[in-house]
Amino acid sequence: MAKEVLARDAAEAELQRFFDEMDLVFNLDAMDAEDQAGIKGLKEVCIRSLQIGRLTIDDKGQPVFTPKGQDAKPIVFREPTGADLMSMDMQKRNHSVAKSYAVMASQTRENITRFSKMGTSDLKVCQAISMLFLA
Repeated sequence: MAKEVLARDAAEAELQRFFDEMDLVFNLDAMDAEDQAGIKGLKEVCIRSLQIGRLTIDDKGQPVFTPKGQDAKPIVFREPTGADLMSMDMQKRNHSVAKSYAVMASQTRENITRFSKMGTSDLKVCQAISMLFLA
């Protein structure tokens, strides 16, 4: 188990700073139970990664994730643009995983193969960040 470098309340404050900087608002009261649980789960993944120091929020409010796998170069998650979202259109119909990797690759300026080769423990953090941008 990784050692905590940030207390939970500090990690929650950092996550909120990301939300504030990127104008991300999650009105849980307006969501059904399934959507509420989904957002809470995504937040928990990010909070835990912040606590162990693998996720940070830079001075622009952008999440920066450092994978623990073979390629430990930090990944900066920029606010997605319309062009980033359009990258999904380049993937085949019903290829939802490829579509999500395409958006992550476009918004991070990384090659899509970086995500396809990533272990699930790193990948779930990347997916959580990306999904919070799109929720």
